[in-house]
Amino acid sequence: MFTSRHLFLISALGFLAHFFSCTSESNTVEEPEYLTGNFYVRYLVETNELKGQASFFSADSTALQLPNGVAFMGSGTQERQLPGDIIRYETTLPVAYTGDLRFNFQLPKSEEELEVKHGLGGITGFEVETASKTEGLVIDMEATLGEGENLLLLFTDPNQEARTILRPGPLSREKLFIPADAVALFEPGEYRLYLVKQIEVESEVANLRYRFSAEYYTPEEAFILEE
Repeated sequence: MFTSRHLFLISALGFLAHFFSCTSESNTVEEPEYLTGNFYVRYLVETNELKGQASFFSADSTALQLPNGVAFMGSGTQERQLPGDIIRYETTLPVAYTGDLRFNFQLPKSEEELEVKHGLGGITGFEVETASKTEGLVIDMEATLGEGENLLLLFTDPNQEARTILRPGPLSREKLFIPADAVALFEPGEYRLYLVKQIEVESEVANLRYRFSAEYYTPEEAFILEE
C-alpha cells in the first residue's frame, strides 16, 4: 500500500530523472560537419599569368557548388564541371606577381564570407655562376626559402630530356649550391634550367579543412655543364 511518503519519493525521483535528462540534452553540442577544399595557384613569370583554382567537397566527398562562386585576388572565377563530378572554380589573370594569394567565398548554408590567404615570395632572378660534374653547381638566386617551402630545379639536358632536383627549405642565403653527387648522372653539355618555388599548406577556416598549394615559375636560363 502506497503512503503519501512513497508518493512523494516517487515524484521526487521522477523530477530528478527529468531534470538530468533535460540538462544532458541541453549540454549536448553537435559537432560541425567539416567540409574540405583544395586551392592551387600557379604563376608564370615569362607570360605574367597568375592562375587560381579551387574545389570544395562535403563530408562524404561529394563535390560542392558554392552559392556565390569564388573570387580569386578580387576577381571572379569560372565554374567548370570536370569528369568524376568535380566542380572547379578557376581563372587566369594577366597581372604582375604579388606574394599575397587569396580566395574569397561563401560556403553553402552560411552567410559568412570566408578568406583563404597565404603568401609565397617570388624569385626576382637567378644566374648559374659555375657548373661542372666534378664541383657541382653554384646558382646566384635573388630569393630565399621559408620553412615548408621547396625549390624545384627543372633541367632540359642536351638530349632534350627532363631532369629534376628538389631543394627543400629553409634557405636563408642567396647562393644555392648543388653538390657534385646530385649531377653525377648528368652528361656534360648545354642545358636549360628554370626554377619553381613551391609551398603546400594544410589548415582550416570555420568548418572548412583545406589544402593550399602554390608554384612560382621563373623564365629559363641556358648554361653549359662542364666535365
